[in-house]
Amino acid sequence: MENALTERIETSDGIGRWLVRWWLYPSLWMIKLGAFYLIWYSDNAPENIAVISSAFVLILCFAAELFCPYEKRWAMTWRSLWSDIKFAVPNGLTISALGTVLGYFAIAISDDLTGPAQNWPFAIQLLACLMIFEGVNYAIHRAMHELPGPFGGWLWKVHAAHHLPPRLYLVMHAVFHPINAVIIRAVAIVVPIWLMGYDQQVIAIFGMLMSLHGLISHFNVDMRMGWANYIFVGPELHRYHHSARPDECKNYGALISIYDQLFGTFIYRPGIPPKDLGVLPDTNLPDYDRTGAVLALPFR
Repeated sequence: MENALTERIETSDGIGRWLVRWWLYPSLWMIKLGAFYLIWYSDNAPENIAVISSAFVLILCFAAELFCPYEKRWAMTWRSLWSDIKFAVPNGLTISALGTVLGYFAIAISDDLTGPAQNWPFAIQLLACLMIFEGVNYAIHRAMHELPGPFGGWLWKVHAAHHLPPRLYLVMHAVFHPINAVIIRAVAIVVPIWLMGYDQQVIAIFGMLMSLHGLISHFNVDMRMGWANYIFVGPELHRYHHSARPDECKNYGALISIYDQLFGTFIYRPGIPPKDLGVLPDTNLPDYDRTGAVLALPFR
């Protein structure tokens, strides 16, 4: 009787993991497509639809990560959560609030902006928005890792906080240095939006795609994207960006993986996790738990 019960539990767990592995990503896209439909055909404010759909995706992903973790050694613990909170309280919440304000502002004013993209077809606007953001982001992100000299060293100190944790899970998405967030949001997102003059619906859809893939890229769940990895950045690609080995710490894309493929920094190994995450001991960086020392890195 006990063996039969155990077998049923294991079978159920196996089915659950199979569903998460192959059907969670399409399900998340169905939620987003439903939100896209509402943005086009309803009278609701696009920014409100974006926020509600993102909240629903966040809850679903938290549940999947809680019940079906990919690597238990990467899972969130009370100690790691406390370290995350120590980053989130002084800078993460502030920067997230700033990002939300800038996002709402960008959506609100986009109807009044003029720019070269103003009269382009909707699909061309969205494609340009994705490609311009990702091109700028890729250049900055790669410079933070690979640019030599004093300025490159300073950029790495700004970015290093995001790579110190030896774990990878949803909350990890909020661990960063405030300067890092300001650089990316201002240079790669807000300024191009102001200059290009995209349609309000384009900005809303871009923000929804950013929120989805930014969240799942740090997902500790065996969610497979298959051929979609050659277009978008998800957990299979981004977890290698957090590898402790410098030769594997690539995949600099945030939303789409096209520039990684073009410039030879694309690493895709289906079903094979990195051996270790974080940074090597000989990097002489402060421990992740030393929040003050980590935040002080760019000023040392």
